[in-house]
Amino acid sequence: MKANAILALFSALLAALLAASAVAQTSPSSGGEGWTSPQPTVQEKLEAVEALRGGKARDGARESARPGASSGGLPLSSRGASKTAAPSIALILPGKAAAYSSAAQAVKAGFMAAAEAARAKDSCLVIEHGDGEVVSAFRQATEVGATVMVGPLVRDDLKALLAMPPLAWTIALTQLEDEDAKLPSNLFSLTLAVESDARFLAREIFIAGREGNPVVLSNETPLMKRFADAFMDEWLRLGVAAPERVRFSANEAATLRTRLEALSPSAVLLAVEGGDAVLARAQTKPWPTYASGHIYQRQEQFVAAAFDRLHVVEIPWMVTPHAARFKALSALPASPAMARLFALGYDAFQAASGFLDGLPMAMTFEGATGHIRFNRKEGLVRTGQLAVFAEGRLQAAEAVAEATTEVKTEAKEASSP
Repeated sequence: MKANAILALFSALLAALLAASAVAQTSPSSGGEGWTSPQPTVQEKLEAVEALRGGKARDGARESARPGASSGGLPLSSRGASKTAAPSIALILPGKAAAYSSAAQAVKAGFMAAAEAARAKDSCLVIEHGDGEVVSAFRQATEVGATVMVGPLVRDDLKALLAMPPLAWTIALTQLEDEDAKLPSNLFSLTLAVESDARFLAREIFIAGREGNPVVLSNETPLMKRFADAFMDEWLRLGVAAPERVRFSANEAATLRTRLEALSPSAVLLAVEGGDAVLARAQTKPWPTYASGHIYQRQEQFVAAAFDRLHVVEIPWMVTPHAARFKALSALPASPAMARLFALGYDAFQAASGFLDGLPMAMTFEGATGHIRFNRKEGLVRTGQLAVFAEGRLQAAEAVAEATTEVKTEAKEASSP
């Protein structure tokens, strides 16, 4: 009888806390949807989640707290409460799959760096799985009571997971081929997809007043075809005429400049990668040229002289690695691809922490991969940073533009009588 009374008291306290939190987030007197109250730290959120998981009430409260919880989907654990506090965030990666192990380890390193900086490492669980094991990995995370799940990393794993949707808030680190495909209401994507880079560059070129006659130069590899297609789609959404599209071939590189001169482009989008990047860039130097940072995936593919004055959209950590907001990160990896994945893991932890109290109304932060924002209509949206190769290194485009303006001004003043 005494135990029942204690349990009833705990349930009442839990309900009151949840109700108070809901009122605080949506109170009209607080300014509506755009209002934000002083936010607790990540560590405070994690401690609050763990405090609410005590005693025999833990398993029952867990099921009612899951978004869209029902008898379907991944089964909940039937085991009794553990004496060890359940993890708050589970990171689920294909670390045991040979093809994706290196990428998974880079994401894991970034994620744990962010967790350690927030003093929340002990509240995170990392589950590494092999090929075809993603559903069982998510089932394991569900059984131990994770509040937020981060993963999967691979597109095929996301497809498999959608057959048995997760019950907790989930941040996938990949997306489906069809970006507009409907996802479960509790699953959002945070990715490094080249499609977002392409949309960003379409808007940048348009804003710069170079909408007259851009040319899309593509070597049509799977990645660069996606990049070029997304640019074309975004360009048409801006309400301007479709850009010219030219297929790049290394065998025809010598005649490319002549073809471009005939088209007289206002700007060139370089949708090429690998060895073609240097050859193509050499022929586009007379025109403003833009590309994704994915133009080179390995450090040996970077040729400073060839890429001089090339504008790229890149992750901020690679543009300004010594910025104060990145002080918690380790040294920048030599491999650009691994650096991007590390940064993705770092930002994934920060995004996941925003879901510890449930679905947020809105969220925004400056991450290692770019500006991250969340709202209930768009989900998670990442915007990279415009940079330019100058003086043999990658620099913020704004800084280079300011420096160039200062030099021109000084030269003009010096030449004045």
